[in-house]
Amino acid sequence: MYTSLKKNILSQTSYFFLLYFSLLCLNEFLLRLFIPEVDFHLAPIVFNLSYALLLTLITRSIKHNRLFLFTMLFILATLFASQVYYYFFFNTFYIAYSLFQAGMVAESYSNEISILIFNHTEVAFAFFTPVFILMFFTKYLKSSPWSFKKGSLAFILFLVLFGGTLLGVNLSKRDDAVYAALVYHSDVIDSINYLGVVTSLNVDVTRIVREGFGLKNAIRIPEVIDEEEPEIPNPIFIYNKLDIPFETLIANETNPTLKTMHEYYYSQNPSKQNAKTGLYKGYNLIYITAETFTRWSVRQDITPTLYKLVNEGYFFTNFYNPLYTVSTSDAEYMGFTSMLPKSGVWSLKESSKNDMGFVLGHQLKDMGYSTYAFHDNDYKYYRRDLSHPNLGYTYMGVGNGLTDTGEWPQSDYDMMKETIPMFINDDQFHVYYMTVSGHSYWYWGSNAQSKKNRDLVSDLPYDFYVKGYLASQIELDKAMAYLLDELEKAGKLDKTLIVMSGDHYPYNMGMEYITSMNEGVKIELEFDLYRSPLIIYNPNIKPETITKSISSLDLLPTINNLLGIPYDSRILMGTDIFSNTVPLVIFKDHSFITSAGKYNAKTKEFIYNDGFVENQGYVDHMIEVVNAKFYYSQKFLENDYYKIISNSLTR
Repeated sequence: MYTSLKKNILSQTSYFFLLYFSLLCLNEFLLRLFIPEVDFHLAPIVFNLSYALLLTLITRSIKHNRLFLFTMLFILATLFASQVYYYFFFNTFYIAYSLFQAGMVAESYSNEISILIFNHTEVAFAFFTPVFILMFFTKYLKSSPWSFKKGSLAFILFLVLFGGTLLGVNLSKRDDAVYAALVYHSDVIDSINYLGVVTSLNVDVTRIVREGFGLKNAIRIPEVIDEEEPEIPNPIFIYNKLDIPFETLIANETNPTLKTMHEYYYSQNPSKQNAKTGLYKGYNLIYITAETFTRWSVRQDITPTLYKLVNEGYFFTNFYNPLYTVSTSDAEYMGFTSMLPKSGVWSLKESSKNDMGFVLGHQLKDMGYSTYAFHDNDYKYYRRDLSHPNLGYTYMGVGNGLTDTGEWPQSDYDMMKETIPMFINDDQFHVYYMTVSGHSYWYWGSNAQSKKNRDLVSDLPYDFYVKGYLASQIELDKAMAYLLDELEKAGKLDKTLIVMSGDHYPYNMGMEYITSMNEGVKIELEFDLYRSPLIIYNPNIKPETITKSISSLDLLPTINNLLGIPYDSRILMGTDIFSNTVPLVIFKDHSFITSAGKYNAKTKEFIYNDGFVENQGYVDHMIEVVNAKFYYSQKFLENDYYKIISNSLTR
């Protein structure tokens, strides 16, 4: 049967090629079928021709080619299926950098991974069934290895095909989406969207290898952007800036990248100090990133403490915590540094190699504060054991100081009870908490905190999964109530500022569930999905409503301003919320929100707010501003720029 097929239909070489090419294209199709947000593009098909040819070359050049064939098909099926599962869990795809941490993810989320696979067995079935079918129908397939001459010719053909594809992309216009995904690798979703899974991984691995040898990938340098209003010297105003000798740095710099960075930061206008500057100078600071804390977490009936903190301090109507590739870790990174995360790496972990002397932990430690960071999950997860001590904290998590209760997730309330005695009697303290009680999944049988608070949500008119989510938020509410009580008992509440925001929206929850929590009103996915509460609370705050559009990037400069900590606003990508700076919220796909409206980078459409006249020049300018912030955030991390600043200030 096979001999007849070979003689009358296909040569073995063609057979191998068509197998690889068909399976690669089928996998790309299945990924897009499971994830409709990923569009169909021609580039992945063209690249797959090259990969199919390369795999055919290798297969025909070795003796045990059938074993190699199915090993590769199994690996490809695993690669595509795992990307789909990862997207279902994190609402993004994983990057090559994360593959090196796969063991940590599997260990920390083994239960959630099992639930995910069990709930979506159709994914594994779709990707692996074709492989097993082919194994059965080609069990008699055998072929002798190619000669060196034939193998060489095939390899040359591969180089011509793959090289020609790259050349074609490079000759296209520089703002082409495929070119941007190939060269800049700005976002893993865009990269897979335009290039396909294999090429995206290839680009990512190539970048890691290049950077390992001290080389940097090509990236377009945005124009140096001045703020809209030039700085006008005026003795009335005091500006948030340090005595960084930018003119000297520019004059003496021989590295073109660093020179451009000095010029960029020097060109930025510093924010002006304001009525809130130093209002809480000398206060203790408790800063919290809360797992899946959203506006739906805040209910007067079941989370009264969260409701109190949101509504009785400064009340923010347009705070956003955009989701970036490394979800929680990237949210922490933006809050700590006021920098946009670098694509393709765990930015917070990478920062552990750098001088981070200008973040809150070090700033307040230098002012005599005791500084602690706590997390009620595995202390090594996201390598916080490296990043958080480098941020200036005495850091404890489960495994290096905090009790492992054996629950998943662990209790934020229990974390507060265990940690508050460690600092409550200190003269001045700054404490950072990363909570975990709100973590998915929110099934009664798999989420200890949801189960614990099940009776408190039993009467709510929602599906059990929504109730499970809200029940997990009750544990956060209990933790915050206990924190307030203990601060008050110790006489410290009046002199403590509490700042809290979420890490991301509950992306493991279907939109139908989120809509039900949103009183049946459908959520706008590009922007409104990321709108969330921000807590800045002290019992003596005069309630005030702030409607300015702000984000996680603005937390560091805002806290600096409130506590009267000297800082340089020119080198931060966010701004003090209470300053008169122009609002700018930036999303990972380069969409953004300003006072004039919202720009959707996918559709390239700017939606103007009422009262604003269309102005393409303004839109183009803001696109360049956003591009510059991404570029200089990346270079800030890569070049350990705080160290350069620190050295310049101590000369």
